[in-house]
Amino acid sequence: MHEFASTYSGRAATTEDFQAMVEKHLTPEMQRIGGGRMDWFFEEYVYGTELPTYAIDSSFAKNADGDIVLSFKVTQSHVSDSFRMLVPMYMELADGQVVSLGRATIIGNTSLDGKIPLKGLKDIPHRAMLNYYNDVLSSPN
Repeated sequence: MHEFASTYSGRAATTEDFQAMVEKHLTPEMQRIGGGRMDWFFEEYVYGTELPTYAIDSSFAKNADGDIVLSFKVTQSHVSDSFRMLVPMYMELADGQVVSLGRATIIGNTSLDGKIPLKGLKDIPHRAMLNYYNDVLSSPN
């Protein structure tokens, strides 16, 4: 944002100018979903009107080695088949601390199932959560 503000200080900037600046500073995660472009995001949230709903079904269990494993099913709904998003996943640890697990890539009205080994974690976490900090614009479920 600093570069965008200084580049366009005192003159008008277009949405395309802003998109170009965003694309100049993509994180590796953002490059993963859009191939180095942010067309998908601008089509969904700037030019489009879709508002996804997210849900998570999850459980924690210990495997044979005694490590805790998170099993999850993340669902995206109320969008078109081409709507894609990097949905942030979090968990609340036994002590109440909230930590990031990463982002799940979901396309369309679909679900993603997975397991995440949580090596070194001693206590079973309280819960897994999606979009905890409202990182992604979505409808409440």
